Amino acid sequence: MSAPLSGVTAPSTLNPDRLELARVARRWLAANSPISVVRQSLELDSEALPDFWPELVDLGWVGLSVSEEHGGQGGSLADLVTVLEEWGLAVAPGPFPGSALLATLLGSYAPEHLGPILAGSPGAVAVGGGVLCGVTSGATVLITGELRPVDGGALAEWFLVPVEFAAATEGDSTLDWYLLHRDELQVTPLRSADPVRRLASLTAENLSVSSARRVPVQTHQVRDLAAVLQAAECVGVAAWCVSTSAEYAKNRVQFDRPIGQFQAVKHRCADSLCRLEQARAATWDAAELDPRDEQFPLAAAVTGALAAVAAFECAKDAIQILGGIGYTWEHDVHLYLRRATVARHLNGDPVPWRQRVLQQVQSGVRRSMTVDLPASAEEFRPEVRSMISELKQVDRENWNRELADGGWIAPHWPQPWGRSASGLEQLVIDEEFRQAGIRRPHIQIAGWVVPTLIAHGTSEQQERFIRASLRFDLRWCQLFSEPGAGSDLASVATRAERVEGGWSLTGQKVWTTLATEADWGICLARTDPTAPKHEGITCFLVDMRTPGIEIRPLRELTGFAMFNEVFLDAVLVPGECVVGEVNGGWSCARTTLENERVSMGSGSSFGPGLESVLDLANRAESALDARVGDVLGGLLASAQALSAMGLRTTLRALSSELETAAVGPGPEASIRKLLGVEHEQRVQEVGMDLLGSTTVIDENEGAVWFGGFLGNRALSIAGGTSEIQRNVIAERLLGLPRDELPT
Repeated sequence: MSAPLSGVTAPSTLNPDRLELARVARRWLAANSPISVVRQSLELDSEALPDFWPELVDLGWVGLSVSEEHGGQGGSLADLVTVLEEWGLAVAPGPFPGSALLATLLGSYAPEHLGPILAGSPGAVAVGGGVLCGVTSGATVLITGELRPVDGGALAEWFLVPVEFAAATEGDSTLDWYLLHRDELQVTPLRSADPVRRLASLTAENLSVSSARRVPVQTHQVRDLAAVLQAAECVGVAAWCVSTSAEYAKNRVQFDRPIGQFQAVKHRCADSLCRLEQARAATWDAAELDPRDEQFPLAAAVTGALAAVAAFECAKDAIQILGGIGYTWEHDVHLYLRRATVARHLNGDPVPWRQRVLQQVQSGVRRSMTVDLPASAEEFRPEVRSMISELKQVDRENWNRELADGGWIAPHWPQPWGRSASGLEQLVIDEEFRQAGIRRPHIQIAGWVVPTLIAHGTSEQQERFIRASLRFDLRWCQLFSEPGAGSDLASVATRAERVEGGWSLTGQKVWTTLATEADWGICLARTDPTAPKHEGITCFLVDMRTPGIEIRPLRELTGFAMFNEVFLDAVLVPGECVVGEVNGGWSCARTTLENERVSMGSGSSFGPGLESVLDLANRAESALDARVGDVLGGLLASAQALSAMGLRTTLRALSSELETAAVGPGPEASIRKLLGVEHEQRVQEVGMDLLGSTTVIDENEGAVWFGGFLGNRALSIAGGTSEIQRNVIAERLLGLPRDELPT
């Protein structure tokens, strides 16, 4: 009863070679481990090696990330993660994940022990199941104790296990890792939450082994690598759940409507996709690092904090959306819930991982995300450097004009307003500007208006308004929202009636930023009250000095008046100031709003940032408890994932296969907008919690944090509320039907 797979299940990798590896793995799993094979293992009394195991070993995937020197395939960690994501998507049986983890560790720290694993002896690494006790006796060690549960232990022949040695004198014990064979242990299969890949307990009774069996790896290295590989499988699990939920919601009809039209279902699907995308970005980021990189522990901890939880929550959401059918044994969703549950409770508990994130950051580790530019980037540098040299010969007060006329303010815009710059050229420009200490001016709302004029305006409008806007000779406001048309912007009631010389506009706009300073406004008004509401709207350019316009400051809950109300009373707008087609203004509005969401998804905030939260935490270090550490670690993990999502967007734009148009960002901006603003709001709240009672004293530091908290409430409303963003994500990324009542 598997649902068809959607674009949500596209491989996480952006590397062309790995994309092909993912396609090969998906085809191979579909042929060798279809869901019928997976389900056969549910009813077996004991787990058996799947029939495909010899072929999988011959493919070399167990040693995919092991160097050729040691008998492996010479691939990278990212290659192995690519295959493991497909493994999770197929919820495949067998000991591949544990064997690949063991092979990767041995390849790095004890390659002399690799032979049996690469030859097909299944392996497992005992993380999350306790430790054994060891006593040194000359060249041997005596090992006693029990480990339970060990994931994949029912089939494994080789185990990497933690052994704790008491200190000879009073002090801390030491923890080492030993490679043991199944014949040296009592291996007892356990009834497993996931019968497809079963657990086991391992018991050692005064087992004497050579100290040469010690693998010189540190515990954090084992757990970090295990977390990243487990995260890859969890991303596959979550992707299947999100895709299956969305497909079902499109087609399941209740109350004469597809259930995907109901906002509650739509929002659950959207939240699942957001969890998946965070986990996917974090896992991809960690996999791109060498495990020996000093930043790897931080990146691994972020995956540990996010991925298993994402799989667990997405699987629960899938069952809820599927309803009664999801609660049956016959539907496959419980297989994914079982796999996610095991991951969540064995090395996937987010609490210690969030604490580890915080520890890494407090010790000074930061994840620097940069793009390694190809050699072809060098061809752009001479021109950029020449421009910078010329710019520095000009008075600084004229820099904005020079940047505007040269197309440097928004290089991705088409010429002559930009430079029609490719993604690669944009990165070179940003890099050179940064090194030269040049900051491009923020053109505020013009940054939303100009793309609309580029996409929909006449040549006369473009010549009249765009250059002047880039030079700051014209300032803009956005006359969209109304008292009765906020999130439901298509319900605008401002009237536009044809008159001699153009149009007469009458109505009220609200939440208008910069209305008192603006020279012009971009305005939506209803030109055909008889047409369906999305089709009877026209976009106008309004001179804010026109008679009939009254602007009243609108005082917000902060006490300040950043916004305004604008009243239009028979305001004359010339016919040449219509943007696009009459009654075709909705497409203009969408272009403007999409660019607004990109702006708001790139880190907007009205208050102190995450580094300020860390400063507060450091000052209150003695008062920090585990709960606060957990919250801070969660914030840091979320921020890291958001940064990784931004980098993935950049890299995707650089890909010739996936490059998008320079003007007109896609609906993916809604994910970062939604996650970003809710993250920023949480930052302010945590800062207030750390500040304590000082927060409610409206002066000095208390005023700063409380002001940030109040100001940031606007972020989840402006540019489309968080609820509307969830609708956009569900409808435009997952393909759910629009939430409209049948006619």
